[in-house]
Amino acid sequence: MPTTHVVFVGPERDFLMGSIALLREVGFSRIVLVTGNDPKFSGEALVQKTAKSLSRDLGIFWPVSVVEVNKSSVMEAANQILSIINSERTLGNDVLLNVASALQPLSMSAYIAASMSRARVVSALPNYSDDGTLVGALEIVEIPVLPIGYPGAEQQLLISRIGDGVESLDSLIYLMFPEIDKNSKRFRSERSRLSHHLSKLESGGFIVKTKYGRNIAIRLTCLGQMFAQVISRGDVPQDD
Repeated sequence: MPTTHVVFVGPERDFLMGSIALLREVGFSRIVLVTGNDPKFSGEALVQKTAKSLSRDLGIFWPVSVVEVNKSSVMEAANQILSIINSERTLGNDVLLNVASALQPLSMSAYIAASMSRARVVSALPNYSDDGTLVGALEIVEIPVLPIGYPGAEQQLLISRIGDGVESLDSLIYLMFPEIDKNSKRFRSERSRLSHHLSKLESGGFIVKTKYGRNIAIRLTCLGQMFAQVISRGDVPQDD
């Protein structure tokens, strides 16, 4: 299967190029360079300058694209990285995340996305000269991802149905059961049952509720949106 190398760009160009060279046996089909989306972010101007230089040099050997993410939010960046992974997999590509040069918050975002998607993630050990100058990458280190505890089947269905958000619990019930009669005993039963599941999703950080008037709007958090991506692709591990 062709492999897309997703590289998180930092200011140390030579170190990053060294990590890419150490991974040459993987046989990448293309490279995606990840930068921040705010040039005013500390150090981002240098990162984007480095990405431009890398695009030119790496473009001799592979197709290269640059994708920007929100570095100021760990969870939003993780959601955006998960979208990159899923887009590549939809094209039939395997994905390898290279965080060797990533700043710490972005490394955390990449690790979260890798754990949720079970993508490979690697870093590199730095190589220093005798005077302490960073001169390149010494060795690739594979970072094992931790298993994720997924919500149950009923709660996964709720996450899928909530999607871009619903304006009330009743609206969600009708999405789940279009034929249901609001005046029926079943409607009251489903209202109670779904309220219980929603409370669990809220305490787990998957949804947020906002009260307005007599209704309570329900929205997915960044974590909930990420799980919705995983669920929609059918990537949720099944119990043995």
